[in-house]
Amino acid sequence: MSYLFFLLFLIFQPLFRFLNAETLPGLMQNVGLALLTIFIPLVIFLLEETTFDWDRVVIIDKVIKVKNLFIAICFIFLPLFFWNFRFVRIFLFLIFVLAVIYIVRILINSYKWLKTLESQNLYDLNNFRNVLRNEYLDSQKDWAEKEKIWAQTWRKQIDSNPEEINLIRKFISNINYLVENNSFDIVVRYLQTFFESIDKRSLYNGVIFGDFFDKLLDWRFVVYKKDKEQEAKGKDIDMPLFESEAIIVRIIEKFLLSSLQKGTAFLFFNGLKTHIKDKDNKYVEKLFLQSICVNFFNNIAESGEHYDIWNHYFPTEWKITKTTFEDKKNVISKIWLNSFFNWAPERFWRLEEKKDFDKILDNVASELFPSVEPHLWAILLTFLMRPWTDNNRMKSLIEQSANFGYTSRIKVYNFQSVEESTERLHRDIVAQEDATIELVLILFKNDFTESKLQTYLFELRRLAERYEKESNEEIRRKNLISIFEKMVLSIKSKSIEK
Repeated sequence: MSYLFFLLFLIFQPLFRFLNAETLPGLMQNVGLALLTIFIPLVIFLLEETTFDWDRVVIIDKVIKVKNLFIAICFIFLPLFFWNFRFVRIFLFLIFVLAVIYIVRILINSYKWLKTLESQNLYDLNNFRNVLRNEYLDSQKDWAEKEKIWAQTWRKQIDSNPEEINLIRKFISNINYLVENNSFDIVVRYLQTFFESIDKRSLYNGVIFGDFFDKLLDWRFVVYKKDKEQEAKGKDIDMPLFESEAIIVRIIEKFLLSSLQKGTAFLFFNGLKTHIKDKDNKYVEKLFLQSICVNFFNNIAESGEHYDIWNHYFPTEWKITKTTFEDKKNVISKIWLNSFFNWAPERFWRLEEKKDFDKILDNVASELFPSVEPHLWAILLTFLMRPWTDNNRMKSLIEQSANFGYTSRIKVYNFQSVEESTERLHRDIVAQEDATIELVLILFKNDFTESKLQTYLFELRRLAERYEKESNEEIRRKNLISIFEKMVLSIKSKSIEK
């Protein structure tokens, strides 16, 4: 037992000497003042070097932790006032040490926050700053306050993609929660805030585009189902649902335009194709007609990726051919077809005014119908859709040629001689022309009956003496006669087969 007391004496004697040293209170005071001297300018710098206004709140609540900091400062200087009570000095010193450790820890956290300004941490999705931001957003239970935070966030141009990815994912989780809880009045405000600054978002980034676009489509379907339930119950229009649908449609349109311009078209069409699987036809039709088809038609020709989009990203089964049209299960190609027929006539009205080459119509008419011969297809579409006056339909078609249809199908032939390549090219063109006539007779069977075709031929032959023999008009007239005669022969041959 005496040995134990002697051991304790040896351990605590230096500690008691240290605590009773006359210089210790001054040293403690100097340590406290030194920490404050470092800490105050650091806090000022932290509050100034912020990406978002609400970062200041995150710094105050999560980095500095002001309330706890005030207590720690008190615990640094408070022991000095009671230092004359020798029997509690060890406890007072322990309080002082813990307070110093706490403030040093805050200094370390401040350094970690500042460290994210450097590239090696700024581009880390789970960096210290993002972790604290997420904690702060999760701790906020007031949705109106969160709305202000997101408004401040989206107004800024965010230079770091990982930082933006983190915010996008947190924003998505907020919207998901609101949608699951039917808080569509708040959903509208949140998405409207995002939409107002959507041009500042890095939609060229595959992760940002893919994550958000997939969820947009999910929310669109949820709104559709909710609206359908309301309709089945005979209820009036739910305005929050209606407004949610409207803002989601506008954002989808923006994502479509961005995908055509910024190299994310693959993600757009892949996400769309995946989303519509097992969805009912009415929903798919509404989705495409509301926000996709017409906007795609109007902008695809100007895309730097239009070749890759049409040939690699745009699903083949969505295009219109004899096979896809006759496939009753292929609803999506019918949606694109009907959308084209509703969109194209307006292009012809514009052509009547400008008479310029229509690059947009040329691109869409050729690529959406991959089996047709573009020039022949353009002539027949012009015949059907261009407006005319005074029963001069044929005269109009002869005297003003089609303003599109000049795109050629690019083919490469690996033959040894030019003659073989030329012969193969000729066969391919003839095959395309036959496929065009076959498709036209299916799509427009009421406009190209045998009797109507004979009427068209009669009108064309009646104009035989009107034009000079070598004129462009006469060449077009004879070409139209040849086309309509081929169509008559095609109809007759099919009648015989039957």
